[in-house]
Amino acid sequence: MNQQACPVNYKRVNVYLIKFYSSIVAALLMMFLLAGWKIPMYLVAVDFSIRVLLGVKYSPLCRALGLVLDYLQVKPREIDASTKQFAARVGMLFSVSVALLIWSGALTAARVVAVVFLVAVLAEVVLDFCIACWMESVWKSYFGRKGRHEQEQFFDRS
Repeated sequence: MNQQACPVNYKRVNVYLIKFYSSIVAALLMMFLLAGWKIPMYLVAVDFSIRVLLGVKYSPLCRALGLVLDYLQVKPREIDASTKQFAARVGMLFSVSVALLIWSGALTAARVVAVVFLVAVLAEVVLDFCIACWMESVWKSYFGRKGRHEQEQFFDRS
C-alpha cells in the first residue's frame, strides 16, 4: 500500500507568518509581472536566501511581518517546520532564478519562471495547498523508506 507520510523535524513555525510572507511574495511577483518592476524580485531573492541560509529570525521581511502580527495581536498557530523549510528552499531557488534571469537580460524566461513561482505561492495562500510540501511528502514517503535495491527497481521500469 502506498501511503503518504508527512516529514517531521520537531521545529515549529508560525503558519500565519508564512501565509503573510507568501502574500507579500505574491504581491511582489505581480509587481514584476504586471508592471515590470525588477527591484522587488532582487529583494525577494535576497530575503529568501537570508531566510533559508541563516533562519527566519534573520530575514528582514519575516521580522517586519512578525512585528505586524504582534501589533495586531494575532496569536501564533504553530506547525511542524519540515515541509515549510523545504518549501522555503524551493522558493529560494525560484526567486534567485528569477533574479539571475532578470540580471542577465532574459526577461521572457524570468517571466515564465515567475509565473510558475506565482502559481505555487497562490496555491499556498488561496487554496492552503503547498506544492513543495506535497512534493517533499511524496518523495520521502516513497524513497525515504525503501532500500537501495527497491529504489533502483523503480528507475529500471520501462
